[in-house]
Amino acid sequence: MKLIWIQMKLARAQVGLFILVALLQRTPVVKYAFQFEKALSAPIAKLIKTTTWVATGMGLFHATAGATTFSIVPASPAEATVGEEFSLAFTITGTPEMVQSWGVTGSIPPGLTVPNLMGNTLNSGTGTITGTPTTEGSYNISIKPWDRLNLSGDTTTARTITINVAAAPTPPQILNQPSATRVPTGGRAQFFIEWEGTVFEIQWLKDGVEIAGETGQTLILTDATTADEGVYSVRLTNDVGTVTSEAASLTIDDSATSALVNLATRGFVGSGADIMIGGLTVSGRSSKTVLVRGLGPQLEASGVPGFLEDPLLTVFRTIFGEGPPTSQLLITNDDWEGGPNAAELAEALTALNKPLVAGSKDAALLLTLNEGVYTFQLSGSGNTEGVGLIELFVVD
Repeated sequence: MKLIWIQMKLARAQVGLFILVALLQRTPVVKYAFQFEKALSAPIAKLIKTTTWVATGMGLFHATAGATTFSIVPASPAEATVGEEFSLAFTITGTPEMVQSWGVTGSIPPGLTVPNLMGNTLNSGTGTITGTPTTEGSYNISIKPWDRLNLSGDTTTARTITINVAAAPTPPQILNQPSATRVPTGGRAQFFIEWEGTVFEIQWLKDGVEIAGETGQTLILTDATTADEGVYSVRLTNDVGTVTSEAASLTIDDSATSALVNLATRGFVGSGADIMIGGLTVSGRSSKTVLVRGLGPQLEASGVPGFLEDPLLTVFRTIFGEGPPTSQLLITNDDWEGGPNAAELAEALTALNKPLVAGSKDAALLLTLNEGVYTFQLSGSGNTEGVGLIELFVVD
């Protein structure tokens, strides 16, 4: 009897040591402690059987205990581009102890592969995703560790690598080409271009030769002479490629004339589509130079309450073709001193006795327009709202 009593005492001491070790391993010890308590009152054979079951259960649990720290390095998402070589090396860390393979599921971007992938299984905790993606989109690749009993193949152990594939960049696309123009000697000519896409460099050309310093959105020729006659085009460049516009001719014609409808209107400028829109038509064989002002702060001096604090002036030309009319964006101006021809604009404003205050946020443009139909939109920069005024003056 004393021998059995001593064995029971030793078993209870082992319970304390078991609990301490299990706590250090961060395992759920309460369940197993109760199993030992029940086992201590059982016959020796049953005690051995129960102790073996508990130890086996501990082993099985420990096989998945590390799943809570399972991670993939590097962290996602990763960025890729269609048509550009891509490679991502990953390492699986913090997995359960008895991992024998890793299941790979989800969507691998078309054009990319996972080397050494057998079916949807990897035998190593490191790997790469490599290749040249062919289709843009966002793709999620899920990786799960598997032990020999597949106990760690549940959703709590899965980790995801996200790869975002962007569309391949393209060269600039010209939406509207420069138009031919005809002006008298000493007249002012202006060429416009509208494009889509990213543009890093603009270069205007005359007869295929670069014009020094002409790298703006529009080309302006003042005091035109017969030496300026020729064909003009513009070259647009980004990091993918270069595109050159069609050529537009400039003709000096002292008999050229044109007629213009003037414009002046004031009203409330809201946000979205609730803006001011005015229009004019230039007819005849010659171009016409006009000065357009989009006023807001200037109205304060006239005692107008609730004026538009930051006007934005945008000019469009109506394009008539086989289908419904479309609009070509010619130019925009936010602050009048911020335009490419600010000095020429200031001189024209002064000549018309319509100067604007230095540093004001009023908008203004000096334009030479060919025969056609034009609209002027006055909106608020940064979605500002208030009373605004559009004015148009004939310069030449």
